[in-house]
Amino acid sequence: MTKHKTKTTPVYDVVADGDGFALHRDGRFLMTPAGLAFRVPTLDLANQIAEEWRAQGEKILPATMPMTQLAATAFDIVAKDRAKIVRGLTGYATSELLCHFAQEPEALTEKQRVAWQPYLDWCAQRYNAHFVTGCGVMPIRQNPDTVPTLTAVIDAFDDFSLAGLSSATDSTGSLVLGLALAEGFTTAQDIFHASVLDTLHQAIRWGDDPVTIARHTSIQKDLEACEKWFALLRQDAATTDTV
Repeated sequence: MTKHKTKTTPVYDVVADGDGFALHRDGRFLMTPAGLAFRVPTLDLANQIAEEWRAQGEKILPATMPMTQLAATAFDIVAKDRAKIVRGLTGYATSELLCHFAQEPEALTEKQRVAWQPYLDWCAQRYNAHFVTGCGVMPIRQNPDTVPTLTAVIDAFDDFSLAGLSSATDSTGSLVLGLALAEGFTTAQDIFHASVLDTLHQAIRWGDDPVTIARHTSIQKDLEACEKWFALLRQDAATTDTV
């Protein structure tokens, strides 16, 4: 008679490790795709990642594991090439979305000013980075100190925060909105609306289409994940307890 091995459910634990927390699977380090051990700075983040793994079935579904994906990005991509990530984010500052108001219609331009100006004002107050705004898509010559100032801000982020900032900025197309989410200035929902204001305005006139709806759903999902990521990173740092 052929004996069949019974599959056992993996056990995921969170263990205090130095100044952070490590993820274990069946008593061994949980590894990233690049072969690095998952070690994160806060207990709440480690617990959330562990819960994502515990919720998996026989087939691992990465799309259902946003905290795991962001952590892996921090280890496997950001830590290995910070300079490239910082340069990419700086590029958003040189053509900041919130600086380019529509020339027409007037109703859209007014919506943009109402929605976007508070973020620009916050950026100026928070970082002393003052953007020049204009109408249309032509390049705008910014103050000479703005981009260097924000480059220094970005470079001061640790690898975990930088992973979240990169994701939020890529999703919105705006460094200012990415920073606002990272700093907890406002909610993911508010930032989503600011980032897709143009298409939301068009939808009022022409109606929604499936492609736009799918894109908006993806952006919302990404921003909500980033909002949760930043909140978990802000939790108290490691203790010596083993969970």
